[in-house]
Amino acid sequence: MSLAVSQRRDQRRRLALSWSRPGSESSSPSPEPRQLADYAPDALPERQPALATLVPTGLGGLALAAGGILALMAAAIGIGLWETVTGDRPLAPAGGRFAATLAAVHECLDIRSFLSLAGWLSQVCLVVATAAALVVRLMRRHRRDDFRGRYRAWGWLAGLFTITACAAQAPIGRVWAAILCDATGLTLGPAGLGWWVLAAGIAYTGVCLWAVLPLHERAATATWLFLGMAAWAIAAGCSWMGAGRESWLVIGNAAWMAGAALTAIAMLAAARSVIREVRGLPARQPARRQAADATAAKQAAEAVADDASTRPARGDDEDAAGQLTAYVDGSAADEDGEGRHLSKAERKRLRKLARMNRAA
Repeated sequence: MSLAVSQRRDQRRRLALSWSRPGSESSSPSPEPRQLADYAPDALPERQPALATLVPTGLGGLALAAGGILALMAAAIGIGLWETVTGDRPLAPAGGRFAATLAAVHECLDIRSFLSLAGWLSQVCLVVATAAALVVRLMRRHRRDDFRGRYRAWGWLAGLFTITACAAQAPIGRVWAAILCDATGLTLGPAGLGWWVLAAGIAYTGVCLWAVLPLHERAATATWLFLGMAAWAIAAGCSWMGAGRESWLVIGNAAWMAGAALTAIAMLAAARSVIREVRGLPARQPARRQAADATAAKQAAEAVADDASTRPARGDDEDAAGQLTAYVDGSAADEDGEGRHLSKAERKRLRKLARMNRAA
């Protein structure tokens, strides 16, 4: 009876340990949480330029900043696209006393030019993205285990954002395309535009992977950055296939401006992630993993409580389990009757030893 109780107790203990151990066969595999990197005290945002303290570190603050950027850009693009979408329905009548004023306002809102309100907002977004990338670089350079200098990727990313902002105002893309067309003798795309798109795609892909992958919380940054790169890819496709058509030009400009807003949000998310990592704040665990951990802890506690309730009462010397597992070598009889039952040969040997002792 005691042996059966002990076996059941051991089975429950092994089952509880298997549920509480991550990655066991009886539980769903869950990856170990990543260890936070070790930063020097100089990496704190309070010891960086004042821009680092303006980055929203809370989830609500980041959501508010992202919503504000998207709302302003959507309003500017929507007003600029009004006449293109509605056709002959202008936003404001052209005649009247203030005809010249309305014409000037219309020119400021026209999305076909990067000198419009939406174009100015996109330049502001690229400036914000550049500043956030530089802030991340300043903090990441104080990471003590960064022996390969991965923090330099954020400086390269800031440089790419600066070149992108300049390319919207100056024909840098056409100059680059002309140089490569003359050097190679190959014209890739209309007027060599493919050379500019190819160079920008390779540069952004390599630098973004180099910068984003080492982040502790990189899901939000990677998502926003992917959306921004996708918007810029749409803009490049519209310029490639538009062939000077006004509708394609408007759509391409709108996609380019939306991409600038999305990259600004991505850099704010990256700065928030690095600030949380510097302060030692852990990443949020998925709800599924939290539920699995809670279930495993509850089952382990129930197994321990059941083990304590089914354990046999101890006697004066040993418990029942100890009676069945104790070892007796047969050299002397157990006065209290404890230990396992002796075999016939062992009893015979003990009687022989007793007769020899009496004869001596």
